[in-house]
Amino acid sequence: MLLKTFWSTSGAAIYIFTVSQIMKNGEKLFGGADNMFTPFAILLLFSLSAAIVGGLVFGQSVILFFENKKGEGVKAAIYSIGWLGIYTLLGFFILFIVK
Repeated sequence: MLLKTFWSTSGAAIYIFTVSQIMKNGEKLFGGADNMFTPFAILLLFSLSAAIVGGLVFGQSVILFFENKKGEGVKAAIYSIGWLGIYTLLGFFILFIVK
């Protein structure tokens, strides 16, 4: 269980990093696109990201819950949140070092 949640949360962290790099370099990639479709595209990306990361982080928990393994589902959710917390701390630690 710990390893499954590690891999799914790692996938979420990789996805988040990839999207953050696309957003950071958006002007280089897409030019100065400032028209009516820019907010639309950003909101679509936000919605898609919420669905993908939600599935990666809580997908296993939901599956276990519906398989009537509620205790394991809760444990998977706690492990996933813990892994996200570790990745968050690691990210801030890297920011502190790199300054």
